[in-house]
Amino acid sequence: MKGRSIADVHCPSTMSWSLKKIIGCQELVTNVGGWSAVEKGGCFSIKLMYRKLCGDHPKVPWRRLLCNNLATPKSIFIMWIAIWKRLPTLDRLFKWGVVDSEVCPVCSMGTESIEHLFFACTLSCRVWQKVLDLLHFKRRPESFDNEMQWLIKSCKRSGSRHKLLGMFFAECIYSIWLNRNDVVYNQVCKTPERLFRQIQFHIASRSSDALSSTLLNLSR
Repeated sequence: MKGRSIADVHCPSTMSWSLKKIIGCQELVTNVGGWSAVEKGGCFSIKLMYRKLCGDHPKVPWRRLLCNNLATPKSIFIMWIAIWKRLPTLDRLFKWGVVDSEVCPVCSMGTESIEHLFFACTLSCRVWQKVLDLLHFKRRPESFDNEMQWLIKSCKRSGSRHKLLGMFFAECIYSIWLNRNDVVYNQVCKTPERLFRQIQFHIASRSSDALSSTLLNLSR
């Protein structure tokens, strides 16, 4: 290897695993435009390399709902899956031939899908309505997609109510999904009131002093 360009070096079978990985990185550098494309001020830039490897992709409109959210990590993760409509709801499982019925196990009044579970199902609708009433948003629960569009606009605002709304949305999605699983696997269903109280507790536990003060004033 001495005195040769790393681009001309071929990895013999006896070469160590670590050296093979280091030399193999030359292909990545070539694919992103060479070393000059990932240098800044004459030095290698990890930031530039990361952006080159990620590529140029449009930003999702709901990124603020996830990235600026103080809700529990589990609830944010489940909300993220729900936004992509990848939760294993019965309508999907039925299409795959995994289950024999796609009827909602919570209300037995429709096909269980993301749109039904959030917030066409009677239980989830009542829970979300309690959240909207608590935060003084004068509106009725609509379809999941419509609520998402409304939340995307709300997340652009910096007020405490709007920050709490994003947290409540994530915790609602998570709590409703957990309750749905309890119904399916344990035949136990919580009341909307109990779910709402649990969600309130989780929000209060995760809120900053300013948000806690706002939540306390709204709860009076």
